[in-house]
Amino acid sequence: MRLLVPANWDRELISPLSRIKADIEIYGVLPTSMLGSGGSGPNIPQMTTEQAEEFIKLAHSADLTFNYLLNAPCMNNMEWHEDTHQALLQHIEWLSNIGVESVTVAIPYLLELIKCQFPHLKVEVSTISHVNSVARAEFFESLGADAIMLDPNINRDFKLLKAIRSAVGCELGVLTNTSCLYQCPYEYYHNTTLGHASQNHNLLNGFYMDYCVLHCALSSLSDTSQFIKARWIRPEDIPIYQEMGIDFFKVGGRAMPTEWIVDVTEAYSLQHYQGNLYDILNNFSPKTKNVAPNLSSAQITTITSPPKVYIDNQALEGFTDFFRQQDCLSGCFNCHYCQEIADKVVKLDRSEVDKYTSVLKELLDDLSSSNIFRVREPVRCQQY
Repeated sequence: MRLLVPANWDRELISPLSRIKADIEIYGVLPTSMLGSGGSGPNIPQMTTEQAEEFIKLAHSADLTFNYLLNAPCMNNMEWHEDTHQALLQHIEWLSNIGVESVTVAIPYLLELIKCQFPHLKVEVSTISHVNSVARAEFFESLGADAIMLDPNINRDFKLLKAIRSAVGCELGVLTNTSCLYQCPYEYYHNTTLGHASQNHNLLNGFYMDYCVLHCALSSLSDTSQFIKARWIRPEDIPIYQEMGIDFFKVGGRAMPTEWIVDVTEAYSLQHYQGNLYDILNNFSPKTKNVAPNLSSAQITTITSPPKVYIDNQALEGFTDFFRQQDCLSGCFNCHYCQEIADKVVKLDRSEVDKYTSVLKELLDDLSSSNIFRVREPVRCQQY
């Protein structure tokens, strides 16, 4: 079994990962760079290039390979400026020189550039590229992709997964522990904000507001079916995907502590987890990073700890069978399966939820009314 495991850049992560009985590749990225990546935030560890080199060297000494993320969805057209284009080439040259085996990209042009000028590097297409059809998979393979991380939204569309597997010869992977909303309307915007926030030429010096995660958290806590609709994969269901020809499985959680990363990796390696499924999902809590110009730091709300969520993993045995026949894209509006499952397996303290969601609603109201900028008299948003 092959697992793609997040690096939080803690050297203590290497040894326990090397003892897990799986073919493990670690993935990670510096917190900021000229290219950026698909993640940012105050919980992403700050690293220098020298420290990254030492970490990758240590991983190699433990027979672990490394995949470096170059998966920002947009470079703000800086790839077409001669100076920054040269800096981009130098950045990839650095990765090649330190022995990185593979890189992950979201921009098709980067895929072609790397395969042309650095053909020894294995290139993987990011989930951010939303490969969710046979046509898109074939397109990226034609550009030279060695591997594709499929769009998590299709994790339970088994007919489509089989069709993509039949259509392309490159390796295919799935994200196992996503907690994102199914068909999330904020996904594209969220990936773009994170990409720009992790670029060192960003005009706001890395600041971003977690508008998208605020809505995500509010949606899930207000509608418990969203916890079930999220396209996570139970460790026990890994064999279903292996039988379809999925080559590798990605664990999300670059900002998580070492013990959590090891425990989750082990659960997927063993294909078994006893307890609260929510504990091994890559859950996002709303947060802000730094202070933007003209934005009062006093107005940045400190989000309190979210309410505890319990999802009984053992009660989900056989849960996936329903999706072998269901067409969720066209049939979700009149199907109540996920809500029925949520009523059985999801446990929440409603008083905690009400307190927490009131904070989220207040902050979202401040954002949409521009009250957070204090540029005029407070505005009260119309409720829809």
